[in-house]
Amino acid sequence: MHKFLETLEKLASWKVLILVFAGSLILYGNTLWNDYALDDAIVITQNGFTKQGVDGISKILTTDSFTGFFGTQKNLVSGGRYRPLSVVSFAMEYQLYGAKPAMSHLWNILFYALTVFLCYWVVSHLLKNQSPQLAKSIATISAFLFLLHPLHTEVVANIKGRDELFSVLFSLVAFAGAIRFANTQNWKWLPLSAISLFLALLSKENALAFVFIIPFALFFFSISSKKQHLPLLLSLLIPALVFVIIRQKVLGGFATAVGTELMNNPFLEASTGQKYATILYTWFIYLKLLFFPHPLTFDYYPYHIPLVEFDHPGVWLLILILLIFFILVLKGFKSRSLISFSIIGFAAAFVMVSNLFFPVGTFMNERFLFMPSLFWSLAMAGILITTPTTKKAFNPLKVGMLLFAIYILGFFSTKTITRNKAWKDDLTLFTTDVATSVNSAKSNCSAGGKLWEYGKTLTDNSEQQKAFQLSEQYLAKAVAIHPTYADAWLLLGNVKFDYQKQVETSVLCFLKVMQWQPANENAWKNLDIVLQNTTDRPMQLSYYEKAYALNPNNYTLNYRLGVLYGRYFSNLNKSIGYLEKATQLDPSKVEALKDLGTAYGMSGNIPKAYETFKHALALDTTDTQVYNNLVVSCMQLGLKNEAQEYIRKMERLKINK
Repeated sequence: MHKFLETLEKLASWKVLILVFAGSLILYGNTLWNDYALDDAIVITQNGFTKQGVDGISKILTTDSFTGFFGTQKNLVSGGRYRPLSVVSFAMEYQLYGAKPAMSHLWNILFYALTVFLCYWVVSHLLKNQSPQLAKSIATISAFLFLLHPLHTEVVANIKGRDELFSVLFSLVAFAGAIRFANTQNWKWLPLSAISLFLALLSKENALAFVFIIPFALFFFSISSKKQHLPLLLSLLIPALVFVIIRQKVLGGFATAVGTELMNNPFLEASTGQKYATILYTWFIYLKLLFFPHPLTFDYYPYHIPLVEFDHPGVWLLILILLIFFILVLKGFKSRSLISFSIIGFAAAFVMVSNLFFPVGTFMNERFLFMPSLFWSLAMAGILITTPTTKKAFNPLKVGMLLFAIYILGFFSTKTITRNKAWKDDLTLFTTDVATSVNSAKSNCSAGGKLWEYGKTLTDNSEQQKAFQLSEQYLAKAVAIHPTYADAWLLLGNVKFDYQKQVETSVLCFLKVMQWQPANENAWKNLDIVLQNTTDRPMQLSYYEKAYALNPNNYTLNYRLGVLYGRYFSNLNKSIGYLEKATQLDPSKVEALKDLGTAYGMSGNIPKAYETFKHALALDTTDTQVYNNLVVSCMQLGLKNEAQEYIRKMERLKINK
């Protein structure tokens, strides 16, 4: 053991750098063949600002991070999202070489390697004064524990995870600058620290934790002097304040209003007791995943994590663990123990994503442990290095450490490499993780939706039917878990029609959505598409009227009802009523004006028919049917010369065509 530590202490920084980059490529090299997945659509492939390249950067910097995807500002998650830096990097990539996921994955690997090396550098310099004989050893082991951890796959293998990468990377650069200032008393390091922290905050808000962590660490390990405390603190507070002001201007601050949709507020159906018991239970799962990261999933939405009460064993185990941590912090604070610092650092990095004070929109997520795992790695390295051993033939502690090292090298590295494969694309990710997140409405909806899209691309009928059948099963489970899940009902309606041409069943799915969201554009559009694929007029009339009762100011519904009553049910009064409303809702629609004019004519109101057709002609002077209808109206009104003029224009149109 001593020889091993001596080797680590003699290991030059450039050698560590090479090992870190090599290790990163070995662990994540297989992601270079992965496509875009999950939220990459929001920030890259379907983000209008990103696809503008450098021209979109100004919009990225001045709007919510979701605006480029939706086309408008939407308050979908509590407090909004202002994380422009990673999106700016995607826009720059788009400018340079377009949509090339392999290049984006390569950048993520390189940024990850640099983050790991900075972890090594910061720890080795942070502990240099307190543990000069062991600083490099602890730093090296800490860095490689961080490097190998499978929980980081969501951050590195998912391109969108660059916001987490940048947040930690630039926070560590800020940390390094503060250490340099404390050691050299050279003021040039403070601007580096300030700018780096500001960039970290532009990546993700949780970098605010380092406003506390950096000065606390320098105080804890007696690196900074009293006269350095104030300039150090100001170099961190000023960029934090500037960020908060900018964020306030763009989004309106750090509002914590909870959402009204279960997929954005997992505690929507929970009592107060259940909410806080479940939060503590997720902390227990987080700790479990740090030591045993299996199984992994992108989805911890309701109800992959169940709502629990305070009598749940996991809650009590967590409370016991927290009590032990509290005792360790108290005992180690005066002696400046590494364990004490690591627990405090972990808590500071974790609190913003813990759901305790700020709702994060889900029960938990593996990527939320990216920053806190820095301190888990540091604690584990400290324990491994400082555990006393003897020269006895059999030393249980020595054997235990050896087994732990084998476990980390073997299981962690294998798990990381194999987990990367799940991030190949959306279809692979969703159909893989739904086997883990069995009771998640989101996971079942995602898998079902992607299988439906995949099924539509298949030419083999039997394979297509299999895809549609499995899609239907997942979507049915999604709405069973979350009965008012609009996205799942919309997809289920699509599958019902595409799979077995079940018109009525499909339409009922869309009507359910319209009951909760009357103006849902996809609901009434899909309903219209499906009903237009049947010739059963009574069925069409029945369901269009039901949809109309839910959304009476929809142009399409008024138009369809007007046509149905006029053409198929000989009720001209109702037909005219609906068509008149349709033309009021959208005066630019020539189709509605033509049918309204025809209904006026059939009802004997020729002057109204004439006026309506004239209005249609003003909108489209190339529609021969409008000319023909005007000829008939003019003849009925005795306007023979005008009728002849329309006939001549109609003939010229036919010749030109």
